[in-house]
Amino acid sequence: MSDERIIQNQDNIVSVEAVERRSEYPVVDFDSYETICNFNNDSSRRRGILSEELYTEIVKDPSTGFINFDNSRIPVLMDLSHGMAMGYDTVRCQKNANELSPNIKILTLPFHELNDDERNQLAGLIQSYGKCALYFSDHNNDESIAMSETFNKTGIRHAEKPLVDSRAAKGDEQAALYLYSCCAEQKPERGKRKKLRLADVQDFYEKNAEPFYTSDGKAMTTLNMGDKISDKEAEEMWRIYDDMFNFLGGEEHPISMQDSKEDFYKLLRSNSTMIAATYKKLENGANELTCFTYFIDDMNNLYWLNQDFFKKNSDNNPDYITDVFTPGLVSKGIDRSYAPLSIGFFSRIADETGLSANVTFENTNLSKRYVPRIVDASMGRACKYTVVRPSSLIDKVTYRLWSISGEDV
Repeated sequence: MSDERIIQNQDNIVSVEAVERRSEYPVVDFDSYETICNFNNDSSRRRGILSEELYTEIVKDPSTGFINFDNSRIPVLMDLSHGMAMGYDTVRCQKNANELSPNIKILTLPFHELNDDERNQLAGLIQSYGKCALYFSDHNNDESIAMSETFNKTGIRHAEKPLVDSRAAKGDEQAALYLYSCCAEQKPERGKRKKLRLADVQDFYEKNAEPFYTSDGKAMTTLNMGDKISDKEAEEMWRIYDDMFNFLGGEEHPISMQDSKEDFYKLLRSNSTMIAATYKKLENGANELTCFTYFIDDMNNLYWLNQDFFKKNSDNNPDYITDVFTPGLVSKGIDRSYAPLSIGFFSRIADETGLSANVTFENTNLSKRYVPRIVDASMGRACKYTVVRPSSLIDKVTYRLWSISGEDV
């Protein structure tokens, strides 16, 4: 019977011979895969596998599932062991999906963009697993609606396991990433407004300002460009980041908000990155790094974000507005009260320099309870020469985990 097996998806029947013939097709190259994934992408985050190196590893893995795509093969399901290739935290994902199945997969293509034949091929692949757990991102419910429709037609039983965090606000319990935007625009009475960069803010700071000390002298905040910090400072920042950043996700969130050390350094130590760092004075008189936040004005450095989304959202901004992204507000666990100092000091110096900026930042469903409030309060208090528009939500991506039971009986 093995040579006569068929995979049947309602009206679509794919013979074993056809499947074997398709397996001889070449795998699409990474650039083509990336283009296919992000075609019509209206989300703020890039879809699919994020780097060519990781893509190469995944397509070589025999556990990767492919479908035929225009006389070539393209990966559609990858094993959880490659989760970081799409930002998934493999340890947390394993923990949350273990009870569903030891076979844990991640969707690597936008299902709702596939045609009927391609959807049916994926359904046939799912059926061949018998039972599995499936992680995927869901923007405006596009994936969950399309997959439910196809799975229902093809007799695939599926149920969602909610990924909820009880610490989140009511209505935000399900794992998600939110993108916020706020704007600080120089007042017209200051004269002609011109587009500035973070390097201009640093130059103003070095010529016209000095580190900020709290009234009790127990904390100091400084500004510096990322390519100017020492190896020792970078390592200190990495240790704080590595220890505490995982908190932003929580145990139920499948996406890691934490970069690898290599990626963290690429962002932090760039000449387009400004770091606001707060130190507290110890009893022996030494200064200990306790909190920092960093700002980036080269959006192309943000490899996980969809640049077309940001371009579309900034098209209507005046030409003197600079796009700034802040990937992290990071504090030692016992020193989170220092966070407003870093944001506030950067905001004050940027305000005095003459920078008009559209600032965007991400939150999980947990951190959205407090990070936008800190940003708004810190900027509002610090800025005298700009009109500050409070943070507003501009995008949301939900993350889901489904239990797949294979073909209905």
